[in-house]
Amino acid sequence: MATPTDNLNPPPAPQRVYYSTGRMMGVSDFQADQDYHRARLARALLQLFGTGTVTGLNVVIEPPVWQGSTAYAQYAFVYDSNQNLQVNTGASGTSGLTAPAFAAAAGGTVNDANGIVWTNEGPIIPAGWRQNTTFQFPSAIVDPNQNIQILNVQPSLATGTDAPPAWNQSIGGPTAEGTNATAWTCLGPMQIELAVTAGLAVDRVGRLIDVPRTVCILLNNWLAQQIACWQKQLANPQPGQPAMADPNLAIHNGSLVCDVFATFVPCTQGLTPCFASEDDYDATDAFSPNQLLDSFAMQLVLRTDATPLTPVDPWKSSGALAASGSAITAANETTLQNLLLSAAAGPAAAAVEYPPSFDTSSVFLARIQIAATAGASGQPPVYNLAQVSINNNSRLFLYPAGLLARLIGLGAGTET
Repeated sequence: MATPTDNLNPPPAPQRVYYSTGRMMGVSDFQADQDYHRARLARALLQLFGTGTVTGLNVVIEPPVWQGSTAYAQYAFVYDSNQNLQVNTGASGTSGLTAPAFAAAAGGTVNDANGIVWTNEGPIIPAGWRQNTTFQFPSAIVDPNQNIQILNVQPSLATGTDAPPAWNQSIGGPTAEGTNATAWTCLGPMQIELAVTAGLAVDRVGRLIDVPRTVCILLNNWLAQQIACWQKQLANPQPGQPAMADPNLAIHNGSLVCDVFATFVPCTQGLTPCFASEDDYDATDAFSPNQLLDSFAMQLVLRTDATPLTPVDPWKSSGALAASGSAITAANETTLQNLLLSAAAGPAAAAVEYPPSFDTSSVFLARIQIAATAGASGQPPVYNLAQVSINNNSRLFLYPAGLLARLIGLGAGTET
């Protein structure tokens, strides 16, 4: 009797690490096993869920807040829960164990411990110093040097048509304006801490980016370093060194634009398994688990490219979004199925959010815009950290299946 034949090419023979009791395995065997399972996990995540944020990874601004048992110099400042600037107008000292009840009204004071007196200077005025403007006492602004200046003149100070004063940049230093020799007092640099909260994401090749804790960076220090490196390279270019882009090119529509990306960092060296012999190890190595601990990198990037874009919905090619509450039609279903079959949608869609030569497996998290004007030739941009906006919603999200089920009418558990 004839035996039916399979017209398709025979599948490749399956291969895996074969474990046998009493048989020692080589390093390549363990590596192959780990690579196999990691690759399968990444492929499944990418095809089933796509790329983007799973949970957390919210990019926020965290201004300095009061902390107990902390040394505060005179003119040190913190922010209260209403974003009012609270300034130590008393003596240098160490704060108490419990937070003081900060004065809610501008100009109010409250005593802390060891001579510290917190004065409410109100919220920082975003527009800063301006001509022909009346500043009411108390007032706080950010000068062009990115230092906070507080007003000393009561009940108000009216500026004229003159140029801005020559701002004192020393903490506690006075700045004269008009006939008043101590019109303003410098508090030092405005501290803006950019924080990315703990969370989980899947990058563009399906790898899990696990961020177990909040990650922070001082935005003003980062910007100052970017500008300092650019100016140093302009003054002393080195042969063969790639030229840094002019930070003025990062100004788009009146804002200095920088983006936050999360990048997967693979484990390059694990803990030593027991019975290692190639190097000197102590006895505790016999109890070390041989597990992988991958890491991550948070990258803040000045967008000096001509048209910095944000991510495009990978399912955009499946058609326009349906109206709220409407059901999927047969035509929509067929289109979606054909897109899946041809692998022409979903994670295969073009990624447009990366600057040139950037790691295109990274996950875009947020766009940060800082009010700025371009500097003259060879001069850095002038920016205002009192006017910072963060857009967390232009990233790609991976919505939980349970949530999607509920949105189409499939409930679970007790309805309330």
